[in-house]
Amino acid sequence: MSTQDPHDQPKGPQAPAVEPGTTPRAVHSDPVPAAGDQPADPSQEADVWTGRTHWKYYAGRLLLWALVCVLLAVALGWLHGSTNWLSVWDALKWFFIIGIVSGLIVVGTVAIRVWTCRYRLTSQRLFIERGLLSKTVDQTELIRVDDVRLYRSLLNRIFGVGTVVAVTTDATDREVTLPGILEADVVAEAIRRNMRVQRRKSLYVENI
Repeated sequence: MSTQDPHDQPKGPQAPAVEPGTTPRAVHSDPVPAAGDQPADPSQEADVWTGRTHWKYYAGRLLLWALVCVLLAVALGWLHGSTNWLSVWDALKWFFIIGIVSGLIVVGTVAIRVWTCRYRLTSQRLFIERGLLSKTVDQTELIRVDDVRLYRSLLNRIFGVGTVVAVTTDATDREVTLPGILEADVVAEAIRRNMRVQRRKSLYVENI
């Protein structure tokens, strides 16, 4: 009678016995998630949206300027027909001078207002950055937002822009305005959704 040394016993889980003429079944194990598959920490601040006032918001001013230029051309043409001292060349010269100067003023004003103001929305705050050379940044905590309003005039609806106004409890900025932005309804909903998330977190912390 032979005895078996206990040290010769196999360690670890035993593989199932395989009968002759059959194929062994593979043993599957749960996959290990990669580092990049781990969910992000919801408490961390993340960017949601960035944008500027779109030039389409000022389409009314540009159309008004074009209308004034046309009326000016008609007036100069009528004045040339009713007087002898104003030649065609003088009429065209004054028309182009006034049109170019006024166009530079109108377009330059629109460009300055568009490029000197930038908006950024995160999951916790709303930033408004103003200035071209020197910068001023105003920030509003979304937890202080009480209401979100969306305004669209007829021209805004035609050109697909809108103005979002966030009503807050902040003593310095009661209303934070984002004028003439694209997809204004999406931005308004993003502000409202993240505001509610921040309030739920605050209530949860208070209950603890």
